[in-house]
Amino acid sequence: MPGFLKLPLPHPAHQHHIHLWPPEAPWLPKAPEASLLNALLQQHAVRLFEGQLHGVETVTVDPANGRLLLPDKWGDVYTAVLLPNGTYSLNPKAIAQLGPGRVLGNKLDADGNLVMCDVLKGLLRLNLTDHSLEQLTARVDGPAVQSTEDSSIVYANSLDIAGNGSIYFTASTDILPARARDGSYDTGFAWVLNNFRALPRGRVLAHHPHTRNTQVVASGFYYSDGIAISEDSSYLLVVETDALRVVKIWLTGQQAGKREVLIDSLPGLPAGLSKSSDGNYWVSMTIPVPPYSRHLGSVLLRALIAWSPRSWRPAVKVWGAVLKISPEGKMLQLLLDPTGARVATASAATEHNGRLFLGSIMGGPFISYIELADSEAATAAAAADSQSGRQPACSDVSVDNWHTLGGWSLHQQQDLWGDAATGRMAKQQQ
Repeated sequence: MPGFLKLPLPHPAHQHHIHLWPPEAPWLPKAPEASLLNALLQQHAVRLFEGQLHGVETVTVDPANGRLLLPDKWGDVYTAVLLPNGTYSLNPKAIAQLGPGRVLGNKLDADGNLVMCDVLKGLLRLNLTDHSLEQLTARVDGPAVQSTEDSSIVYANSLDIAGNGSIYFTASTDILPARARDGSYDTGFAWVLNNFRALPRGRVLAHHPHTRNTQVVASGFYYSDGIAISEDSSYLLVVETDALRVVKIWLTGQQAGKREVLIDSLPGLPAGLSKSSDGNYWVSMTIPVPPYSRHLGSVLLRALIAWSPRSWRPAVKVWGAVLKISPEGKMLQLLLDPTGARVATASAATEHNGRLFLGSIMGGPFISYIELADSEAATAAAAADSQSGRQPACSDVSVDNWHTLGGWSLHQQQDLWGDAATGRMAKQQQ
């Protein structure tokens, strides 16, 4: 659809225009069932490395030793070892510096290398023994590519690895993030501009290391983000962030190549997607869907917000939220911090040995985790309270006030990020 009135977007989307909403928009959230509501993350989650890590979207755990692998928003890859008492010790020296760009999703392959999605450089592989870095792919091969522009991989975001070694990953948009004042690449503003443009430019790609071939699996997503492949590799699940849904893409069988909506009207803005130990899936939700989003069908309003100074834009509240869904798309469990006190802007969830680790893409200089046994015990206690008619521990969270949930605003985070960047730059100059 051509741009309406040709209203342009600011840098880094200055070559793009704002378009009319598709007929199916606006996509609006639906509050979860009352029985799922809680404040388990607020009550039980633990913050790690506060003030020492910034913008770690995905926490990867080495299954051999429990070591945490932590790429931050400046391209430094940190590690933290698991101590006998169950706590972690962060190595203050990064094991690698990846150069310009920003790593979002990352995962270990079968050989113990860290495979990473970088918004500038495409798909990377870090050897954790000698710390050498290899660019696996930055372009798409094959006849599906219609132009040079389409062949470039921009904004690689999340990945999963199949049993045969093939790497499935998302490229969320064709808007390249610009460098922010703190030296990192501002993926958040690139997402906002992509959302305001209202064009489905997200893709799902597959890279096959044995042939070094990269192909398009599916395209036409309103910001493709988290991705997970089924245990039998028969289908992919993909988060379509702006449409508040998870999409299923069949890879094998009679339905190969077809896609269907697994679950929609998610209760928050979805980002990461990962397997849980019980055969289900974790969907991390970074922020509550702002109530004003229903009014963004106005092209002029989107243009005014996009071009306004950051401090003038509508405030976006912060929370911590992770949803467990079944392979059939049923909501099974919700873990929530309605205040953003312990978990904020959870961008990806990684389950390992009874702990669920949560990255924080925008919300704070830390990562978090929760002991799943604690959440299960608290969930059972809440169910017992409900059956007996007792007041639940989280009575301030309800279906009626779901659309007003959220703690502090992301505007309040700017000073903290600025202080972090100033401290980091001063340290580099010493």
